[in-house]
Amino acid sequence: MIKACVGLGRDLLASRWSLLLIFTIAALFAHIDEGLPISQLIGWFVICGLGLVPLARMIAEMVEALADRLGDRIGGLISVALGNLVELVVSFTALASGLYHLVVISVAGAVITNCLLVLGISTCVGARKKATIEIHPYSTGLQSQQLLISTIFLAVPTVFHLATRFSKQTAETAMLSEGSNVFDSFATYSLIVSILVLAFYLLSFVYQLGTGRSLYLREESEQLLPPEGKKEPIASLIIMLLLISVVLVGVSENLVESLQLMVDGAHLNPLFVGLFLLPLFGSFSEALISVKAAATNRMDLAMASTVESSVQLLLFVMPLLVICGVPMGRYLHLAVPVTSLFSLGATVLAVHWITENRKLSWYEGSMLLTLYAVIAVGTFFLAA
Repeated sequence: MIKACVGLGRDLLASRWSLLLIFTIAALFAHIDEGLPISQLIGWFVICGLGLVPLARMIAEMVEALADRLGDRIGGLISVALGNLVELVVSFTALASGLYHLVVISVAGAVITNCLLVLGISTCVGARKKATIEIHPYSTGLQSQQLLISTIFLAVPTVFHLATRFSKQTAETAMLSEGSNVFDSFATYSLIVSILVLAFYLLSFVYQLGTGRSLYLREESEQLLPPEGKKEPIASLIIMLLLISVVLVGVSENLVESLQLMVDGAHLNPLFVGLFLLPLFGSFSEALISVKAAATNRMDLAMASTVESSVQLLLFVMPLLVICGVPMGRYLHLAVPVTSLFSLGATVLAVHWITENRKLSWYEGSMLLTLYAVIAVGTFFLAA
C-alpha cells in the first residue's frame, strides 16, 4: 500500500503542473494579517489562488483514475462529486469564518464560470471543425432540468426573504441576510429546505442507477473515461486524495483570509470577486477535464464536468453547507443577492436553450462566452 502511494505521488510530481507547487508551499506558510499593505494582500491572494492549481490538477488526475476503475456511469458520478472538492473546501473555510456572503456568491460564481466560461470554451473547441456536435439526449436533458429546478429552489427562499424583509421592518428581519450567528426563523426555514433539496438530489441517483438506468447506458466507445494505461489501486487513490485534501484546507484558509482583507482594504466589489475572481481558481479542475474531453470528441464528459458539476454545487454542496453549519453555530441562509440570482438565472436559461435540441455548435459556445463577459463587466463596473 505504501509503495503504491509513493509511486502514485511520484507520478503526480512528474507532471509539469507540479512546478506550481512552489506557490502551494508558499501559501501554506503564508502569514497574513490586517497590517499588511494592500499590494501584499493582493500578492498573497494570487499566490494562494495559484497554489490551488496544482492541487486541483492532482485531484483531477486521481479522479480520472478512480473513475476508470469504477466503470462508466459510476465513474462519471464520482468524477463530478470529487471534482467539486476544491469549491467545497473553500466554501467550508469561508463558512467557518462567518463569511456568509462570500459562501453564497462563490457557489453561484462557480456555476456561472462552469456553465458559461468553461462550457463555452469547451463547445468552441469541440465543434471547431463541425457544424454541430451531438450530446447524450437523456443525460443532458436531466442535467438541464436539474440545473433549472436548482435555481428555482434558490429563488423561492430568496423571494420569501425579500418579502419578509420589506413587509416587516423588525429587528429580526433586519438581521436576515446570507447568514447569521443566530438560529432565527429564516435559518430554520433554510435548514428544512436544504434537507428537502438534498433528498431530491439523492433521488436522482436512485433514478439514474435504478429505474432509469437503461436510458443512461453508453456504448463501449462512448465511455466517459475510457481505460488506458496502468490502473492504480483504489485504496492508494483514496489515501492520496485525503492527503491532498488536508493540504487544500491549509491553502484555502489563507486564500479566504487574504481575500476578505483584500476586499476590505482595497474596497473591491465583493460581488465581482466572489462571482468571477475566486471561481477562476476553484473551477480549474473542471476546466481541464472539460476542454480536454471536448478536444477529443467526448462532449458528454465535458457536459458532466460543467453542467452536472454545477447541478451538484446547487443541489448538494449548498444544502450540505447549510446543514453542516448548524453544529458549527454558522447558520447559512438560502438567500442569494438579487444580482447574483439574476446572473445565475440568465446562465441557466442560456444553457437550457442551447442544449434543448441535444446539439451544440461553436456559435452557441461563443454565445455563452459573450454572456459571461457581459455579466463580468457589469459586476465589475456597476454592481454595488
